[in-house]
Amino acid sequence: MQALTEIRFPSPVRVVSQNRSLIVSTVWEAVEYLKRWPNKRGRDYRVARQHCLDALDGLRSPRAAQASFITAAKTAGLLL
Repeated sequence: MQALTEIRFPSPVRVVSQNRSLIVSTVWEAVEYLKRWPNKRGRDYRVARQHCLDALDGLRSPRAAQASFITAAKTAGLLL
């Protein structure tokens, strides 16, 4: 079984973190980033967080979690 920290997104996602570029490559990294979410936590944030947690539990694919994470980052203006 794959360790939780190793469940990879199909491709890395670049986001802003504390005025710097950050590359998010795994579902675990996305969950950690979402914990420190710098913007308003609206619907897209909540969906992304749930989808990433579901992916860690094997209930959703990493691709679906990534898509939700990208949508939330775009909505918040954090996607590079």
